[in-house]
Amino acid sequence: MAHIVTRRNLLLSSSALGIAAVSSGDGSFGILAAQAQTAWKAERPIQAVIQFAAGGGTDAVVRTVLKEAEPVLGQRINATNMPGALGSVALEHVNQQPADGHTWLGCGGFVDYPRIAGMTSSVAWRDWQFYQTNTSIASWSVHPDSPFKTFADVIEYARANPGKLRVSSDGIGGLWHEAMAIIALKAGFKFTNVPFDGGAPATLAAVQREVDVAGSGLHEQAQFIRAGRLRHLAVFTSQPVPFGDKALEPITKYVPAAADATPFGAVYAIAVRRQTPQPVLQTLASVFERAVKSPGFQKMLADRFMQENFLTGAALDKRIAMMETQRAHLFQELGLAKKTPQELGLPSPDKFDSWWPPQGYRPAL
Repeated sequence: MAHIVTRRNLLLSSSALGIAAVSSGDGSFGILAAQAQTAWKAERPIQAVIQFAAGGGTDAVVRTVLKEAEPVLGQRINATNMPGALGSVALEHVNQQPADGHTWLGCGGFVDYPRIAGMTSSVAWRDWQFYQTNTSIASWSVHPDSPFKTFADVIEYARANPGKLRVSSDGIGGLWHEAMAIIALKAGFKFTNVPFDGGAPATLAAVQREVDVAGSGLHEQAQFIRAGRLRHLAVFTSQPVPFGDKALEPITKYVPAAADATPFGAVYAIAVRRQTPQPVLQTLASVFERAVKSPGFQKMLADRFMQENFLTGAALDKRIAMMETQRAHLFQELGLAKKTPQELGLPSPDKFDSWWPPQGYRPAL
């Protein structure tokens, strides 16, 4: 399971306990981006296409970024939700628009699973320029009337009834699906993934008793936990997470073997096509960095138990490629991959560092 172990490095800088934001290795990115801010001016309103349904984590993050970016950019930004096929519907729509900086993709993740599932030939770390804004943490909750009082009850039931445990997620191959898949492999049980168009409807599914367990983000479950409409079971961390006057239990209390995969959660970003002119890419880097640092965005993070983690450029390209490599091997093991890692031109996870950067890769920033 080496491909799961190394995933810890990807989110280590954004644990639920709060780690500082990430910039370029030499710390100079923010200065260069600020100097580049005036290099490009949007000629008309921006069209931002959000991959998932309204009300979920991706929608909340992206719309807050857009609100804070609008005065910095000096241009109106219009947002549209375009869910479907785990984000590939929105991806393909934006991919067909001119690469001039006026059409953005609002992302929950890095659109890597659609390539693994054969939905697109677009390569995230080669064809797109991502601006990561923040991260969140995976969480599991149940309806208050559920017979599952702790995550131990979930494991016991799933082991005794293979495949009967119904867990909601943000879609087949989504990060919340991946989170439970990792735990199932570690703990030795099988479950049925019930996909929805985002974490918000996946959470509501448990509130409405459509599934046994809600698999989504803590930020999507928090309001229902506070209101007593969901009973919390565990977060995908190795340490308890403060929550009001109590602490949420870490998954490692029930699955100690999951420690090497913690913390695990979602990443959020804005992306544009890599063919976009360099001055535009540099200007957007400055715009999004300032939006992330704004009081409005910081308040949204605090209210939703999310963590700031701004990153772009070659460092982020490498992380995206590493995540795709690990996910490709994980979903191949689960029998959910249409394309093998070899068909995708990806190495084994233990050979990633010697493979990167692959031939033909060129950083845009």
